[in-house]
Amino acid sequence: MKLLDLSISNFRNIKEIHMEPTPGVNLFWGANAQGKTNLLEAIYYLVTGRSFRTRLDREAIPWNLPPDQVTTIKATVKTEETEYQIVVAMTPSQKKISCNGKTLSSLGLLWGKMNAILFTPADLDIVQGPPGMRRRFLDMEGSQMDHSYLFHLQRFYQVLRQRNAVLKSDIDEENLGESLDIWDEQMATHAAEIFCFRRAFLKHLATETAKIYNNIAASKEQIDLLYDNFIGTHDPTITKPVILSLYSKNLRRSRAEDLYRGATSLGPHRDDFSILINAQDARTFASQGQQRSAIIALRLAEISLMKQYTGNAPLLLLDDIVSELDEDRRRHFLSLLEPFYQTFITGTDADTLRGALPVEKSFHIQGGNII
Repeated sequence: MKLLDLSISNFRNIKEIHMEPTPGVNLFWGANAQGKTNLLEAIYYLVTGRSFRTRLDREAIPWNLPPDQVTTIKATVKTEETEYQIVVAMTPSQKKISCNGKTLSSLGLLWGKMNAILFTPADLDIVQGPPGMRRRFLDMEGSQMDHSYLFHLQRFYQVLRQRNAVLKSDIDEENLGESLDIWDEQMATHAAEIFCFRRAFLKHLATETAKIYNNIAASKEQIDLLYDNFIGTHDPTITKPVILSLYSKNLRRSRAEDLYRGATSLGPHRDDFSILINAQDARTFASQGQQRSAIIALRLAEISLMKQYTGNAPLLLLDDIVSELDEDRRRHFLSLLEPFYQTFITGTDADTLRGALPVEKSFHIQGGNII
């Protein structure tokens, strides 16, 4: 997968930029707060239809943008099978995304058109942060790799909202039970599919991560991933029908508590996974150096899995990640990046990055412009 051209208008501090990146390593360099990360953020919009920095699209739109102008991000993307022209157009009140001239009715239709792995200094939160950070990691990558997973994930959350609305309602007991029975059945169907994907994905991810970790950490430590799931089992042989049955029974057992709380207490929306180094939870027991090595190994393992799942090499978006590493980890990390992946990397020290990577094209960014 290659990004052939990129045009950005009225996006954060970028007034107008057009570029034709190289298929190899592209370097965005310059002082801090000049717009380097904004370029990666714009590319990420083409992948997911969203920002990786904010939940609010309007924060990416210049506050003083005239009402007759629009924020636009356009690109041509070539995969092994086809070519896409993707356009994201935004105003403070509206967002429109199109592919090959056809407006997409939902963000889900965009996912998978253009795949990318994003590295940022905030990735450490995947190790150190709350369960929601790790669920988001699973969902962002899984949704790019498998449209079926994205479908079941979207449907599960739709049903979850409906079930929670029923739990908070004041309908009579008989109708309440019938309504919850209907939503429980639908939730269990989608939850079982989500469980099976996450279990398989984490198993493959753990294998790839373990292969990479020692090269970065330069140690004999063992790393593993453990799926902390809503069924509460680590049995690798448990089948989808059994998962569905168990979850249905658990939902019924927790119904009284859910009614008291007005929210569903059990399900994939509560899932987590543990990153273990020498069988101990890295969140609590690992040093910061070990945690950094773990997250880099995790991200590099993603690259391999995404190519296996989709048949296309993803784009690599590296936002000032190199500055976060000590010299040894930086050297090991950069040595593991495959040169044939199209890479976009930001940094303030262009000479160091050029010395460490086979940079084919450099873009000096200043004040939101390529100079």
